[in-house]
Amino acid sequence: MALSLLCFASGSAFATEATLGTLLFSTQKSKSDGIDSGTKSSFGVTGRYHDVLSQTMSWFATGGIGVNSYSSGKSGKAPDNSVDLVLGGGVRYYFSPFSQSAVPFAFAGGSFKSDSEATFSSSGYTETAVSGLFHSSGLGLRMALDDTLFFELESSFYESPLFAIEKTTTATGSTETKNEKTTMQLFAQTFGPFNNVFLSLGMKL
Repeated sequence: MALSLLCFASGSAFATEATLGTLLFSTQKSKSDGIDSGTKSSFGVTGRYHDVLSQTMSWFATGGIGVNSYSSGKSGKAPDNSVDLVLGGGVRYYFSPFSQSAVPFAFAGGSFKSDSEATFSSSGYTETAVSGLFHSSGLGLRMALDDTLFFELESSFYESPLFAIEKTTTATGSTETKNEKTTMQLFAQTFGPFNNVFLSLGMKL
């Protein structure tokens, strides 16, 4: 689940909007049997731009960047620092309002994503890097809190790779092993209930 702030919006409920999405800073320190095995620090930010297509539809573009920094523990091994990227877009369709303040919508989109994740052990680390084209769709609900503030909840049905490459690097002691897997999926693999939920709070200018 991701919690974020929608910072800028203008016009009506379906007009132009600029969004500052997830703003993340985290530090994770790993230990094995009480011994420091490595530390990961991450910083990331995402943004979204909406514009109207019609009374019931809008299009959006999404961009994001994240930086991962690693430091080794007792093993003296750590992956190289990495940069995560996401660039994509899609469309929304707004259904008939439940009330004056609640409007449901459906969305579909695609994106290029490149991200990596590393886990440490007492003797080294394992890093998995995934990059490729992904597609997703889902439902959401937009709720007006007052004349200027609104709240949105989105939940994806799935996010599947159209084409993706997964690379795994395992470093243990003096040995380093690299594996690569290429994936193509022309179907959608659904999530469980309430997975990949995105919450946002916005304000009209």
